[in-house]
Amino acid sequence: MQKAEWERDPRVSVTLRPLKYRYHYDEYGKPASDPSGKRIVIGTPQEKGVDVLCALAMVREARREEVDLVILAAQDTDLIPALDEALLLGTAKIETFSWYEPNKPHGRQQLRPSVRQIWNTRLRHTDFLNCRDTTDYS
Repeated sequence: MQKAEWERDPRVSVTLRPLKYRYHYDEYGKPASDPSGKRIVIGTPQEKGVDVLCALAMVREARREEVDLVILAAQDTDLIPALDEALLLGTAKIETFSWYEPNKPHGRQQLRPSVRQIWNTRLRHTDFLNCRDTTDYS
């Protein structure tokens, strides 16, 4: 439902990634089940491949002739090589934004590319709250 709602805007394309689960195994190495027969999950599900999708999308968009600005909203330093690549293309302007809390100046930092400095917009907690999607999609 949420994907369909967001994609009503023709500028939006949502790519879903499957979640990965860790399961509990019994003493014989077989997946353990609860009384209802469902496999027992350990911990919280993990997203896999999202950072790679972001990296590919950033470089792909930076290469498009009709795109003049790409904004990367991420804190993952694994994206720096892709950020460098997009900058080296020299086609689109690249900017980032990061969450910033004045009382935690050494907390979440902006991504810093290796090839040159770029503009980073710092958003505070109130900005985060203002941009959340609070729609109930159930």
